[in-house]
Amino acid sequence: MNYYERIQNSIDFIENNLAEEITVEQCAKQAYMSVSGYYRMFLSVVGYTVKEYIRMRRLTVACEELIKEDCSVTEVAVKYGYNSTDSFTRAFKSQFGTVPSKVKDISSQLKTNQFARINIMERFFEENSAWVENYPDIKVIKELSPMKVACYTYFGDEPESHAFEELKKWAKTHGISFSDQSYRIFGYNNPDPSNVDSDETYGYEFCVTIPDELYETLENVPEDFAKGTYGCVKRRMLSGGKFAVTSVKREGKEDIGEGIMLAWKRFNEWLHVSKYTWGGKQYLEEHLGFSEEDTHIGGVDLYVSIRDE
Repeated sequence: MNYYERIQNSIDFIENNLAEEITVEQCAKQAYMSVSGYYRMFLSVVGYTVKEYIRMRRLTVACEELIKEDCSVTEVAVKYGYNSTDSFTRAFKSQFGTVPSKVKDISSQLKTNQFARINIMERFFEENSAWVENYPDIKVIKELSPMKVACYTYFGDEPESHAFEELKKWAKTHGISFSDQSYRIFGYNNPDPSNVDSDETYGYEFCVTIPDELYETLENVPEDFAKGTYGCVKRRMLSGGKFAVTSVKREGKEDIGEGIMLAWKRFNEWLHVSKYTWGGKQYLEEHLGFSEEDTHIGGVDLYVSIRDE
């Protein structure tokens, strides 16, 4: 389950409980995130804080009920969690520009002020009806935003482990915990084995999204870097654009590597039957779910750059 689906789960929970008490902790649980990570990710994806979304949705639904149903302002205020009619009236007027007792008289003028339910999947993903029957697990993100990251590449035996440990040590010294899911952790072959020597030795790069102020303190990845191990953590911008994504779950404590290889194989098959071709940008593996010790215990989302044929 990718980040967008997790946030959508929490939105669905909110929408089903607008007339009940809702806490950020409950919403974060629906998204399988820590409270701090969920709060920041919700704002990033939705454009509003969780509390703003809940407040505006409650007022919008309350407005619709006052217009369409025979109910009093007091009844609606209590139903949607307001302690008094006065506090409800102030919030209502702030959003709609009028008091709730007069809303029926000017209902035709309120459409632009109503806050519609947000569907993250419709906003960020394209319909995949042409292949959904055989590939329901593969979704297309309309536009993945570029991301500023800190990164470390290791070339040699077990490059994934070495690169991850170096990046983890660097992150710890800068107060970054991978278990805080407001940070996103990506990995990829660098360079790909097919582009280097004929043996199976290859490089792997791990990276973590970082704030602007930390990004400015790092050096860029050298433009002429082709093969080797970074001397220290560098910075780069992960390219955005249109991507297809699928999720690989970890079953118990078993190695997730085989599942990842099978998922990449499905991607190759899917590209031949979909309306897309490879977009030419870096393949990505997003690592999800970390323990408090920053051990990877969750699944992996795979991203393939695509473009319309």
